[in-house]
Amino acid sequence: MASGLKYFVILPLLSAVQAVQPSAPSPVPAPLRELKWGQLNFLHTTDTHGWLAGHLSEPSYSADWGDYVSFATRMREIAEADGRDLLLIDTGDRVEGNGLYDSSDPKGVYTSEIIRHQPIDVLSPGNHELYKKTTAEAELQTTVPNFHGHYLASNIDIYEPETGELIALGPRSRKFTTKNQGVRVVAFGFLFDFTMNSNNTIVQPVEETVEETWFQQVLKDQEVDLFLVIGHVPLRSKEYSAVFNAIRANHPDTPIQFFGGHLHIRDCHWYDPKAVGLASGRFMETIGFVSLDGLSTERNQSRPESVTFERMYIDNNLFSFHHHTRLVEAAFPTESGRNVSRLIQESRSALKLDEIYGCIPKTLWMSRTPYTATDSIYAWLQQAVLPDMLGHESRRGKPAFAILNTGAIRFDLFEGQFTRDSAYMVSPFTSGFRYLKDVGYAQALQVLDLLNEQPRILATPEAATGFLPWTLAPPEQSARDYGVDPTKNREDSIFDISADQSPMSSQLGTRYDIIPGYTTTDDLGTDGDDTIHSTIAFYDVPNCIGALAPNGGFATLETVDLVYIDFIEPYVALAASQLGLGIDVPHESDIYMPSTSLTDVLVAWITANWGCSM
Repeated sequence: MASGLKYFVILPLLSAVQAVQPSAPSPVPAPLRELKWGQLNFLHTTDTHGWLAGHLSEPSYSADWGDYVSFATRMREIAEADGRDLLLIDTGDRVEGNGLYDSSDPKGVYTSEIIRHQPIDVLSPGNHELYKKTTAEAELQTTVPNFHGHYLASNIDIYEPETGELIALGPRSRKFTTKNQGVRVVAFGFLFDFTMNSNNTIVQPVEETVEETWFQQVLKDQEVDLFLVIGHVPLRSKEYSAVFNAIRANHPDTPIQFFGGHLHIRDCHWYDPKAVGLASGRFMETIGFVSLDGLSTERNQSRPESVTFERMYIDNNLFSFHHHTRLVEAAFPTESGRNVSRLIQESRSALKLDEIYGCIPKTLWMSRTPYTATDSIYAWLQQAVLPDMLGHESRRGKPAFAILNTGAIRFDLFEGQFTRDSAYMVSPFTSGFRYLKDVGYAQALQVLDLLNEQPRILATPEAATGFLPWTLAPPEQSARDYGVDPTKNREDSIFDISADQSPMSSQLGTRYDIIPGYTTTDDLGTDGDDTIHSTIAFYDVPNCIGALAPNGGFATLETVDLVYIDFIEPYVALAASQLGLGIDVPHESDIYMPSTSLTDVLVAWITANWGCSM
């Protein structure tokens, strides 16, 4: 390859690049950077949240899980041909967030069948796998056996449903040797110090787990070339610091590869010259790639002076997949990949996910616009949906002041058809509404104000008991708590690609526009995204928004019913206590609009107000 193309290449325009899902958009040709292979290589997914059909409104992320199955197979073939190794990793939160998971009964019966066709080498659960008793049991009874021996749960126990016995959700660790290079790997799988899990599971704090006899016994093994630490854990967290320090106390020179998740961002973090971690975004937008060189092996046990880590965040689309495997469209798919894509299509059809509820007149954004702007999804909720739709029959005539945490919204609302699938993407949770009767309006406003001062709440002794939800705002924004600025995933690209600058594009006579997307800055620099994008704006949102709902009239605003999503009740209780309101939350609260979730409210408003004229 010519030296002028060291940092990027442009793939020739493919006239019919299509993901297998019939409604998926074609990816847009774009300038791409090269992967740098090593002795040991990884593909990583995290926080997929059921988005196995890919993004049907975004060309950059339009590949489905079947395409990923084909991509992983072709990448393994490349590794095999060169005598290298490739491992697949997934770090949890595979559930909740998409109609393919959430609309089935029971939830997840389709997604668990789809996921199992990808031969993942090491995987772990996320917090969403543990919120509900049934979800945790599905992990134990379905996902764990589907990936027998590969599913690790270093700090999670579960009560076995039949016997009531407390057992490990999965193996605590795994040791194996890679096929081609003979790298001896010891792997762990963690979850952050999660406290809102269902009572049929126990999550031991990571800092306690690393002191356990079994963990210390594993660390006594000196015949290890690499420690592989995966988990649903932010890279820059106290949990991973504890694991890193524990390993380094026993193995000061052994390379460590971390894989994390939970914050829904692209990130790479140096722990020391021989330890690095990768997080690979969210919602099947990103396939993370890591390569390691300079490892000792079973056959060559001399410890190299240095280890080389490389990383790339691959946009999940067929344009990128074809380029990185050097295969044209016809040669790329595998039989297994095609079958999985067909299974996704059939599952979506059975679940009627393309059923149309309405048509969105313009895109409403979570973070690409100020939260008070006319194209903000939060302004729309605050000014239209909640005032129009909230009302409790037995409280007719009593206005309600509703508090909604911004993290209850999970995705943008795109212009065009709003389907059954769209509803779960925007708000997948089953949380209902609760309320406190006859709260002073001024006091209700104070509760909102205090909830938007989350650090103040978290500094209280009550918060130290560990019962509070993980975050009120969207996960991407909570990355700031770990020293990561989410705008750094969206900075201006340092590249200005044109036909004049690119020998390949000059030969093709083609000039490509730089499309918006991730432009990540991490500990390794600014060249981690495989696709060179233009900037996307990122605006902070408050933890919570408030909205007045008349519920039959505003005769007086001296008192209101204080309505809130039940998920944030611990925060509401703490805020009421700190403000000295004399309200016993939750004992004085009651259900508001029984059997109604936020998702139900959104669907009802859109159906009534934004019907499609077809």
